[in-house]
Amino acid sequence: MNHRRKMTVFATILLLEATGCAFNPGASIQKSTPSVEASVAPLVQEGKISLYASEEKDGLYHNIAIDEGQGEQAQHYDWETVSNPGYEPMIHEQDLNGDGQAEIIVITTKGYGTGVYISEAHVIEPKQQTEVAVEDALAYTKAHVSFSVVHKSGKSLVNANVTDQPAVELPLDPTDRNELPQFGNIIDYHVGEDQTLTAEVAAQLADGEAVGTAILHYRWDEGTMKVSQITFEAVAS
Repeated sequence: MNHRRKMTVFATILLLEATGCAFNPGASIQKSTPSVEASVAPLVQEGKISLYASEEKDGLYHNIAIDEGQGEQAQHYDWETVSNPGYEPMIHEQDLNGDGQAEIIVITTKGYGTGVYISEAHVIEPKQQTEVAVEDALAYTKAHVSFSVVHKSGKSLVNANVTDQPAVELPLDPTDRNELPQFGNIIDYHVGEDQTLTAEVAAQLADGEAVGTAILHYRWDEGTMKVSQITFEAVAS
């Protein structure tokens, strides 16, 4: 998880109910008739690209518009992001499909709190101004990572088991805690150092303590963003 998000996730005491993002090839897009008015302050701006919201309700901005700063009509998308300062959407431009034109990647925050941070990744193909489906990081992680208690040399250990990979031992003594880690409260999408879309999904105990992280890397696959690799790293003991 990037440092700015990590610091705020565990410092904030406000908890919002959050849900994971869905792999939805038919993502809802609304095309606006008028352009975004220049007098409206953007939620965030990166280069020529600006994000606006037409509605704020219950701590969330709704109906997010992207203005690419080329004099064209702004496009509205059925997204939402928290309105609290410090959690503004992040904008990236990166050529994900190798066609020589950068796609627009927008990372929004769906919910946050103590031990909770839920983000969503949205990818826009600028030629058609359409949203590209992003495979759901939480669902993929749950399908490919499981936890088990093993007994070795007279000790009980907890392993993270990733499909087709060696087990990863966790810094957790199952005799002290009668529970196994769960996924779902921290889902952090970002653009990694290799300029690819990445997601980190934390494995946590009931009290919010993180004991490991699933790291997912995405690639363009026939018009959608699919997970190409998943690894698991244990928190250093």
